[in-house]
Amino acid sequence: MSALSRILIVLLGLLLTAGSVCAELEKNLVKRHPLGKQPVDVAQSVSDGRVFVLLETGEVQIFSADGQPQELFQVGAGITSLEVSPDGQTLYLGNSKSNELQILAIAHVQQLPVGSSAVKGDANAPVTITLFDDFQCPYCAKLLPTLDQVMAAYPKQVKLVFKHFPLSMHKFAKQAAVASIAARNQGKFWPLHDQLFANYNKLNDAKIRELAEAVGLDMARFDQDIANPALLQEVNADMQLGAKAGVRGTPAAYINGRPLKDRSLKGFKRMINAELKKAAE
Repeated sequence: MSALSRILIVLLGLLLTAGSVCAELEKNLVKRHPLGKQPVDVAQSVSDGRVFVLLETGEVQIFSADGQPQELFQVGAGITSLEVSPDGQTLYLGNSKSNELQILAIAHVQQLPVGSSAVKGDANAPVTITLFDDFQCPYCAKLLPTLDQVMAAYPKQVKLVFKHFPLSMHKFAKQAAVASIAARNQGKFWPLHDQLFANYNKLNDAKIRELAEAVGLDMARFDQDIANPALLQEVNADMQLGAKAGVRGTPAAYINGRPLKDRSLKGFKRMINAELKKAAE
């Protein structure tokens, strides 16, 4: 069957079914945003909804999923078409005059200050893994052996920074986060961290307190600390930082501010080695 025949059959099918379909297209203008320059092409990333607009001046303007303008950068004159990879980290730029395809890797580097967060590893390490985690998240718990392997492989080159991102679906995740900060105040964040994840599917107020006592915390001070609203404010500040960086679920890892998509040991090593290479140049 020829291509023309297939097209005719599809069109005939549409005509036969059109009479039985009764629908009206509803159109609503969501937002207008003046560009100031003529748009040439538009593409959208699947992963985060960002919109990429190619302008006649050879620039690309990025908009967030909710329409807020972000970066504007030059890609060169003569670019006439634009496509974006599903993860939003690669741009495919076509030049109709030179018949050339340019592939441009992009990465949004987040500013993720350590602040008072718990840190594991050499404080002066050139590579920082910033991890947004939830103590009731099974995927976070399953990532621990991989993180241990990473830290063992790079004892002087990598440090791990723990940030809190308790999900609303987990009833006791925020209480566990507050408890871990109370443990940090006594120098025992990581022992309680390990116990909380070992019992991620059993956590409640009583269990959290039991684990805090088991790692040797001063319980009078612990009780005083978890009642301090400053600890909850710290958890909320981490959550706001994560949301601003694009965290939508846990675990979420960033290496020197760049989001890590492949959380396998191989994925960690690939990105860490690239950062170490850049640091050595």
